[in-house]
Amino acid sequence: MARTIFEAESALEYDLRAPTFKTYVSRYWQAFKNATTELYKSKTAFIGAIMLIILFTASIITPYIDRFSPVKQNYRELLKPPSAEHFFGTDRYGRDIWSRVLWGGRRLVVISVLAVLFGIALGIPFGALSGYYGGWTDAVGMRIVDAWLSIPGLLLYLLIVTISREWKLEGIWNDLALIFALGSAYIPQVARLVRGSVLAEKEKEYVEASRIIGESNLYTALRQILPNCISPIIVHGTVRLGLVLLIIAALSFLGLGSPPPTPDWGSDLALARDHMETKPLIAVFPGLAIAYAVLAFNLFGDGLRDILDPRLVDR
Repeated sequence: MARTIFEAESALEYDLRAPTFKTYVSRYWQAFKNATTELYKSKTAFIGAIMLIILFTASIITPYIDRFSPVKQNYRELLKPPSAEHFFGTDRYGRDIWSRVLWGGRRLVVISVLAVLFGIALGIPFGALSGYYGGWTDAVGMRIVDAWLSIPGLLLYLLIVTISREWKLEGIWNDLALIFALGSAYIPQVARLVRGSVLAEKEKEYVEASRIIGESNLYTALRQILPNCISPIIVHGTVRLGLVLLIIAALSFLGLGSPPPTPDWGSDLALARDHMETKPLIAVFPGLAIAYAVLAFNLFGDGLRDILDPRLVDR
């Protein structure tokens, strides 16, 4: 009997230290159900989530629902109105606007998501370590952040885009330069946000318990404190996605985005300026696409803020 009890206790200890795959699946499934329930309670987040699902789904299935090549010109189909053949009509080069809106949205969504993830990936450890260690580490780190923030974001975008133009970067390299520019401008904002959350968390009891049992400072900062600071990052990053998408469209509208004939909502909107009086629908569809995407990210971000911080709204 003693042997049986000992084996049972050993098995229990092993289960606690090494959860099985089934345990992980059950845990994540329960978390997903709880998140879905909370999402449904917040009408703002729910509407934003539905809009984002439509946006991401359209981006994924773009190769299967486009009608024509987004870059091929057809001078026999110039400035055609919407029809069964061309859902959104054609532009002044005879290109199908429906296809250009789809491919332009796919590209802008990918660049926006990668730029925000790049800023978060570098900003989180920078802010977490600076806030946890404090002292001269925090002082030096925050002075770097302050100097970084003193550079206007638009100026940084223009600088990097201009350099990429001088180096004649095209295709994916031009997009990578844009991701680097947008992500770099986001790093100091993430760092300051994470640092503030870490400063509030590191004085709590569970951090002291982690120190008492001998866990390293790096482990405590990244594995104990950081997970409790993720909520504001998720909210801020979601809203930032809409802003980044709007910045990309604005740069393209000014002629500083991707070179033609790359599909882009901003450049398509700029091309439609000469036909605003005679063919206004050419500008309506890319403009509506920009407004839809930005609104979807903002609604979802505001809803997440209400869900993750119950103090802001009485649900």
